Amino acid sequence: MSANEPAHIAQQRQLYQAAMQKQNGGQGQGQQGYAQQQYGGYAQQGQGQGQQYYPAPPGQGQDQGQGQGQQYGGYAQGTPDPYGGTTQSGNGAYGGYDQQYQQQQQYGGYANQQQQPYQQQQQQQPVPATVSIQPLSYNRNSNGAAMAQQAQQQAQQYGGYAQQGQGQGQSPVPVPTQVQPRPNATIGSEYPLLVAIDFGTTFSGVAYAFKTNGEVLEMTTWPHQANLYGKVPTVSAYSKENDRMHSWGYAAKAAMLTPNARNLDLLQKFKLFLDNDLAPYLPPLPRTINPQTAISDYLRAVHTHAINEIIKNSAGGMVDPQHIQYCLTVPAMWTDAAKGVMRQTAIQAGLIQPSDPPHRLLLVSEPEAAAMYCEKKCEQFNLRHGDRFMICDAGGGTVDLIVFQVDYSSGTRALTEVTRGSGASCGSGFLDENFTTLIRQKLSRYDLQPKAWAQIMEEFVFMHKPQFDGDEDSFISMPASVAGLVDLDLRLEDGLLAISAQEMREVVFDPVVNQVLGLIDGQLYQSQVCSAIFLVGGFGSSPYLHKRVQQEFESRVPLIRYPPRPDLAVVRGAVYHGLTHTPIQSRVARRWYGVDTTRAYKPGDPVEKKYMQDGKYRVRDGFSVFVRPGQSIAVDECISKKYITHKYPEPLSSPLYVYNGENQPDFVDSPGVQKLCDFTIPLPHMPGAAPGTPVIFTLRLYFGRTELKAEAEFQSGEVISTLCQFQ
Repeated sequence: MSANEPAHIAQQRQLYQAAMQKQNGGQGQGQQGYAQQQYGGYAQQGQGQGQQYYPAPPGQGQDQGQGQGQQYGGYAQGTPDPYGGTTQSGNGAYGGYDQQYQQQQQYGGYANQQQQPYQQQQQQQPVPATVSIQPLSYNRNSNGAAMAQQAQQQAQQYGGYAQQGQGQGQSPVPVPTQVQPRPNATIGSEYPLLVAIDFGTTFSGVAYAFKTNGEVLEMTTWPHQANLYGKVPTVSAYSKENDRMHSWGYAAKAAMLTPNARNLDLLQKFKLFLDNDLAPYLPPLPRTINPQTAISDYLRAVHTHAINEIIKNSAGGMVDPQHIQYCLTVPAMWTDAAKGVMRQTAIQAGLIQPSDPPHRLLLVSEPEAAAMYCEKKCEQFNLRHGDRFMICDAGGGTVDLIVFQVDYSSGTRALTEVTRGSGASCGSGFLDENFTTLIRQKLSRYDLQPKAWAQIMEEFVFMHKPQFDGDEDSFISMPASVAGLVDLDLRLEDGLLAISAQEMREVVFDPVVNQVLGLIDGQLYQSQVCSAIFLVGGFGSSPYLHKRVQQEFESRVPLIRYPPRPDLAVVRGAVYHGLTHTPIQSRVARRWYGVDTTRAYKPGDPVEKKYMQDGKYRVRDGFSVFVRPGQSIAVDECISKKYITHKYPEPLSSPLYVYNGENQPDFVDSPGVQKLCDFTIPLPHMPGAAPGTPVIFTLRLYFGRTELKAEAEFQSGEVISTLCQFQ
């Protein structure tokens, strides 16, 4: 780094290098290697032995090194989430009553994933359970999906409930399917105004609608805005003196061009800290500023401005801040824990209060929001019942992809997920880093001041990057300090630096675009059939990205388009999501979700987990499955099991675990299994009940929504719900 390189460009460089290091398994990645990769030789980042997540065409798929977590179509997929079977009570307190549920079916022909060890593996010790819980039964509302297996009932009875076990030699019998819908027709009706915030890595947007008319409006004016772009930069300037936010958005960028800039730190791309794979490699934020503070400060500023603008532009200027419902977009590739952090950050920013009902803040995945936007265009693009379309949401930091299917079976148009969504940190912000590297190399002999660097980058971001089509040379305006120079070797004259289209392609665009192509290929491999690809997001509107996607996939996908205003597809779609409540009918699970259980001892099980109960050997810490990767789950579908606790009146408290590998793990502390969160549910008051009185309840877990939810129904009929408390 040169002494004159601006701090914010240096930070951008560190972010990019962190992403490259993560993608190369922590070993770093040379720029030249990426520049030379054509899509035909796109490196699959499988772990060891050159194995790939999906088959590569002949001659393709060279191994790119060991990635972190699971590798998927060229990106590391090492994000955990958990939810699974039965809750463990620490010291074998299940009393021998256990149930393992193993579905032997393939998940829709989905290609097997190789099991990947985590780069930073933490061997989890058995966590003593707060409550002694025994599993009694299992049920899944499957809506026609394959039934889970149920072990044969043991002869023992407890309180009128059959104890479920895994006896040797017993053949499993199917569990009857029961549909347990949750009514939601009136959810959010108490909030007449819906505000959606698309919190992006490089730019953020706001849209809103009054529910009385449903007209979707975008926020188009921002403080210190000097262009007509409908979004605001996701940047903040902080005072070095007290670590308080000085300015945000366009104002922050303007502040960095003043003499006061020496007293400020410009924070950008802080959203990337919520990418669990990338975060360990990112440089820390300055001094006492942490990612959650940076995000909440920024959201607070955006929210305050947006509400003031809505009040100013609304009829009568009357908007009650307590009567606003919010929809916040999150990347599909994020873990459940990261989504939980965003909810807490929204509370910290003042959007909602901790006492507000959960539905006052809706979280929606970015590709799902974009799908809702494109769903409104189905007639325009001639998409009919059964047609599948892919959303490729390419933003500044992340690229998310999912394939949806149009479904008219209910009489109205709905969407269902048909693939496991994928994504990676390969957004257009990494083009900025590549361009910075190129321009610094070209101008290394000249002394450029921070303002000059900022001017060059501003021109690239707002002019050259969104217009580059791969064919035309680019001419970069030089700052006044070097505008009079003539350097024919550099093609620098008349105040313009010429960069050939070939150099811009190979050095700046292709290293990033090739990663997007690999992700698209992975989704097509899952879906097999796809009628359309919609490119959305700021990067999604790139003419060059569109051209490359067209070249590579037009023989397999007949329609490749970006819809009108692709940069606003996510934020407008988020409003549609909030207005329609249940637009997506089903989703596809990405991971194994399970909880602790005890089970019958098998030869080869760890001796230290073995114990004797009722004359039989059992083992602790078993991984009891609730959901398997690739499993289709309806939005309102719940998976339930019956339990009994002997710890009344202590609340129910249980950890949930997640695993990203191919095969079901045996134990909750097996390599790669991670604890995602805890849920705590208070027991209802039972008049006259003594401590330790057995309490029977049904635990229901909901996986088909953007956020994981749990609820317990007790024999009294009382139902208590909770969101997961993430670690």
